[in-house]
Amino acid sequence: MNDKSAPGSDARYHWKEQSMTTTTITLDEIRERERQLTRTTTGRNTLEYLAGGTAALFLLFMAVFTFIKGDSAIDMLIASGFAALVIGMVLAGLQLFTRSRRSKGDSDVAATGVDHLRRRLEHERVLHQSAWLWYVGPLLPGFVIIYGGIFLAGNVSFAFTAGGLTFAFLLFVAIINRRAAAKLEHEIGDLRRHVE
Repeated sequence: MNDKSAPGSDARYHWKEQSMTTTTITLDEIRERERQLTRTTTGRNTLEYLAGGTAALFLLFMAVFTFIKGDSAIDMLIASGFAALVIGMVLAGLQLFTRSRRSKGDSDVAATGVDHLRRRLEHERVLHQSAWLWYVGPLLPGFVIIYGGIFLAGNVSFAFTAGGLTFAFLLFVAIINRRAAAKLEHEIGDLRRHVE
């Protein structure tokens, strides 16, 4: 007599006979990933602050120098473009500082484990995805004013060449940030696969 209530005879129970191969992530691995993320973001931010601060000081000097030495409305326009670039760099730096700060709930990796690391990765992903807006965006007005002034001064070829190179550089910055966001998305997916 066939006993249909036995687990081996019913298809509903076949999943129990299959070997389960789930991988879990240890707290030590989470801590190491957290340390790597912190090293990467701290290094990136430090480099951004140093490079941005140096560039802002140089542009401030150029703004003052052009304003003092300038003798035409176009010179004043170019000086205001340098000043707008300085303001844009300060705004971008402040945005980086504000957006890079972790929330209070993300302070203890031991308490939150995988969720903590996932939140940090997602935060960094959003930061990189939106870099074209908060990082590149504030710089555009200054560049437009400077190259517009150079164009009005009659240096058309230089305005278009330098403007094109600047636009290409800003586009490159946006693209590498999008690629960084895609890598972070992949890492978030990898983390999810370890815990699901």
